[in-house]
Amino acid sequence: MELINTVVRRNTFGNVVEFLGEGGEAVSVTIASGGGRADDELVETAKQMMVQIVAFDRADIGVPQTAEGSAQVYTFEYQDKGIVRVMPGISLPNLKAVQDEVNRSAEDLWKDALDKAEAPVGWAVRARDAGGEIVATCTYEDIQLRDA
Repeated sequence: MELINTVVRRNTFGNVVEFLGEGGEAVSVTIASGGGRADDELVETAKQMMVQIVAFDRADIGVPQTAEGSAQVYTFEYQDKGIVRVMPGISLPNLKAVQDEVNRSAEDLWKDALDKAEAPVGWAVRARDAGGEIVATCTYEDIQLRDA
């Protein structure tokens, strides 16, 4: 999903953060009301909640199958302003699919940075296999070279 807007709604039942994507896609996260948090804090909390959902997702449910058997499980790492966010338990059928997802995710981070008038450097997204070995990576420089 390519994120095009984020909306925060407050009501008596809770705070709702909606992540809106191209083509009408949307993800909504409801956060208990209270605390008087700012919109940017609610958005960050919603992102962290989604990461935890992925982290605790069971890898054996809905895993695509390959000719060799079940898909491999990878851990994705995202770097943003020196902070590394880790998302374990991502199932993909092969290394090409892993590299494609790493590239797509890095491009999304780059677009977000440009929208904020930032120019990050270094690696953007990388993936590790079950043994912890880095099997795919994409740097911000890679993206700039592709866009040139």
